[in-house]
Amino acid sequence: MKHAYLIIAHNEPEILQLLLSSLDDVRNDIYVHIDKKASFDGTMLQTVKSGLHVLPVRMDARWGDFSLVEIELLLFHEAYSRGPYAYYHLLSGVDLPVKSQDYIHQYCDEHQGKEFIGIAQHVSQRELDWRSQHWFVYARDFQSGNLFKKVVRAVFARMQSLIGYRRTSLQVKKGAQWCSITHDFVQYLLQNELLIRKIFNHTYCPDELFIQTLCWNSEFKSRIYNPNDEFEGCKRYIKWENGVLQPLTLQEVDAMLLSSRWFARKFTSANKHVVMDVLKRIK
Repeated sequence: MKHAYLIIAHNEPEILQLLLSSLDDVRNDIYVHIDKKASFDGTMLQTVKSGLHVLPVRMDARWGDFSLVEIELLLFHEAYSRGPYAYYHLLSGVDLPVKSQDYIHQYCDEHQGKEFIGIAQHVSQRELDWRSQHWFVYARDFQSGNLFKKVVRAVFARMQSLIGYRRTSLQVKKGAQWCSITHDFVQYLLQNELLIRKIFNHTYCPDELFIQTLCWNSEFKSRIYNPNDEFEGCKRYIKWENGVLQPLTLQEVDAMLLSSRWFARKFTSANKHVVMDVLKRIK
C-alpha cells in the first residue's frame, strides 16, 4: 500500500519544494496545506512520480490555537478519502527526510500496525491539567502582546480552577504533533472528530494533545511504537534549546543521519547548504 504525506506549510517555499522532491516516489501521495497568511500558493509546487494534492482551502493557522487541529483534520480527511494508505506521515513544510524512501517503507512494512506517536515524558500533571482542562478565551491570540486579553484569559482560567471545572475525564497525554499513523487510527480519529472538537477546542496547544490522548485512551495504546521516548516514538529529529525550536546546522547532519529517526526539522533557506548536504547523502 502507498504512504500519504500530509504537509502543513506556512513559509519557506524553496524548502517546501525540496521536501516534495525528496518524497517524490511512486509509492507516495502528497497532500499540502498552505497557510492563508503565506505569500505563495501551490501553483509553483510540482512532483513527477507522486500524486500531489494542494488543498484548495487555506486556513489561518495560529500558534497554540485549535486552528492547527482543524488543518490536521482537513489533511486527514482529504487523504483518507483517497486512501487507504499504509501510513499517514504528518510533516511541516520545513522538514526533510533523513532516511531514504526505501528505508522508511521497509521499516513500516516490518512494523506494520505500529503507531509512531511521540509521548512526552516528565510532563507534570499540573501542566497537563492547565493545558487541557480550561476553556481559554482569546485562544487565537496566545502569542499576542495584548495585556487586556492576557489578563482576561488568566482570570477566566483561574475561576475555572477554583470551581473545579474539568473538560474531560480522559487521561491526557502530550507530545510532538508530528507523527506517522496507520489507516485504522486515522479512521478512529475521524470517527471521533466531534469528541475532539468538544474536548480540545479552546485548550492550550491542542495539536500536541489530541492525537496522543485519543490513542492513549483507546485500544490503539498497545500499538504505540515507543511510549517511553517522545522523539524515537515519532521518529523525528528535533533540536530544542530552552524551549525554543532551533534550525539544524551542519554540526547536526551526521547525528541526524546516523540516528534511527526518519525526519528532521527545522531547515531554512538561509542554511540551504545544510539542506543540500542532507538530501545528497540520503540518496
